[in-house]
Amino acid sequence: MMTIKNITDNCSNILHSDKCVSLPFHNFAHTQEVIDNVFLISNIIGMKPEDADLIAIAACFHDTGFSENYEGHEEVSKRLAAQYMEKANFTKTEIERVLSCIEATKMPQNPHDIYGEILCDADLFHLGTLNFFYRNMLLRKEWELFRGIAMTDDTWLLHNIAFLEEHRFKTTYGREVLEKGKQENLKKLKQLIR
Repeated sequence: MMTIKNITDNCSNILHSDKCVSLPFHNFAHTQEVIDNVFLISNIIGMKPEDADLIAIAACFHDTGFSENYEGHEEVSKRLAAQYMEKANFTKTEIERVLSCIEATKMPQNPHDIYGEILCDADLFHLGTLNFFYRNMLLRKEWELFRGIAMTDDTWLLHNIAFLEEHRFKTTYGREVLEKGKQENLKKLKQLIR
């Protein structure tokens, strides 16, 4: 029987590969947080455990594509998930659901069902937490190192203000709980503009 632990271990190996281990933001620690967030949101909104497990599998794989590409990593993540799940005898429906969830996390997020909505909110959960500024610093460092995008402090702040203003949480949990924290973080960002 394939367990979430087996799948997490497999994805951990991919995310500890040479290319991924040096990513400040999109690393295994982020993936583990997203998995935990999936179970938290799924539990609170009353998803069946087997449905939550499929979303968690999507969370395990959603950033594994960084092992090959930075831009467009979701396509690689989907391929890796499909290959693994086919070998592990998941049904076609289960595989399609996981791939749809991964696709939904592509920016700008575009989920088509509650499964994708949960993964999207789990992935950007930090926007509504006190951890936002630390995670944001890691993302800035990653963009400089891996995308060659260096911004002045004010440009980075303005970019983040625009991102938070445009972002919408997808689940009731996101809208009722995380949104409050996101608005607090947005207020703090605006206070930092010189």
